Amino acid sequence: MQTRKLGNSDLNPSIVGFGAWAAGRTGWGDVDDNETEAAIRQAFDLGITFYDTAPIYGHGYSEELLGRVLKPIREHIILATKTGLVWNEQGQWSINVTKASIIREAEESLKRLNTDYIDLYQVNWPDPTGKTPIEETFEALNQLVADGKIRYIGVSNFSVQQLVAAQAVSTIVSLQQPYNLFQRDVEHASLPYAKQQNIGFIPYSPLAQGLLAGKFNYLTRLPKTDVRAQLNPLYSEKQFIKNLVIIETFTGIARSLGKPINEVAINWLLYRKEVSTVITGVRTPKQIKENAGATKWSLSREDYEQISRLFETDSSYVI
Repeated sequence: MQTRKLGNSDLNPSIVGFGAWAAGRTGWGDVDDNETEAAIRQAFDLGITFYDTAPIYGHGYSEELLGRVLKPIREHIILATKTGLVWNEQGQWSINVTKASIIREAEESLKRLNTDYIDLYQVNWPDPTGKTPIEETFEALNQLVADGKIRYIGVSNFSVQQLVAAQAVSTIVSLQQPYNLFQRDVEHASLPYAKQQNIGFIPYSPLAQGLLAGKFNYLTRLPKTDVRAQLNPLYSEKQFIKNLVIIETFTGIARSLGKPINEVAINWLLYRKEVSTVITGVRTPKQIKENAGATKWSLSREDYEQISRLFETDSSYVI
């Protein structure tokens, strides 16, 4: 599989990555561990080398599962996890980016992932209160690099202003944000800045959590426990119907290309060379095989622009 350089690091991830949120078994309906483990192995067989998780996914369960399955092939893959989202005994989460918390989280992630080092360690969310100085957060990460426990530092869900502040303290090699045909705010500032600064851009939610995979129709009703129903405005009742109308036209374009819509949606992201790898959420071997198919062909400029125009609507959604 094709790889791309991740910013100014020496990491070269596969252009499609494995997103392990569902592996945490919370908020995604019925998730079978055997299916997830088979999907991870299938991903590696397909040439996928980038695996992204976070402690908050199932309160450490996603990391444990990845650590168990990936241990035999650890030296051949890139492990990315995150820091900053913590939980209490009741399972309630909060943002904590203090030095003490980051150092503790890193040690716990290393144990769960069954590894001596983490390739890419990302701050999951910036501190919305501003109580923790950004210098404290990134000096802690610098210490982890110096100690050999992490190789590179990345950020997730940071604005350009917050990214600039982080760069004053640490070398930041990647920026991870939601980016798909429906959610395109990053095109205004984050993507251009990442390109200018040689920072690898990593889209998450590339299929809009299933919308761009053709999973849903007008009769779809998500259970209240589903994370999409809880957190994603794309799935609010009114907006959901509007989105399905656009999907119908998009499906027609994909059909004219002879490709499934999930491949076209991923390929549309990969058209931009500042995108280093696209994190696709996976639960089954079938899903990862379908997503990997997007790497075997490329959109023409004409098709890319036609699809872009179709989705030029309000893209102010945030997950």
